[in-house]
Amino acid sequence: MRRTSLVLAVLVATLALSASAGAEINSFAEARRGNLHVLSSVLLSGHSVDMRGGWFKTSLSCTASRRLHVHVQIQRTTGHSSEATGNAKTRRVMNCAEGGPNVGFTFSPTEADMACPNGSWKPGRYDFLTRTRHVRSGVVAVATLSWTKKKAC
Repeated sequence: MRRTSLVLAVLVATLALSASAGAEINSFAEARRGNLHVLSSVLLSGHSVDMRGGWFKTSLSCTASRRLHVHVQIQRTTGHSSEATGNAKTRRVMNCAEGGPNVGFTFSPTEADMACPNGSWKPGRYDFLTRTRHVRSGVVAVATLSWTKKKAC
């Protein structure tokens, strides 16, 4: 129980630090089965989005690793048209979420092909999705975030 509290405190501190570094909004999800915790996040700023997954299990050491499959998707809708991009990867990730960056992607608006000339996000409604699956158990955490940019480029 003490380690779970420490891990959650570190995650909250990381999110707070991200917010102070310019993140505008974020979404965080957790799925649990027993003492297995599977995590997904979306951290959005004016010039990037960080989409990650991780896991921890209190009965295992921090050096234990398990395979995670992380699928991310960004959809931009304007009027009656929409465009989407996404990516996925499966990797071994160490236990203990406080131990590192976990697994996932960081996209700039330019990399997502959704950028204004100054590198900020184009106007429109954005839907971000991070789906993290712990391969062995099948436990899935899904973080979603919807955001509308109204300002023109």
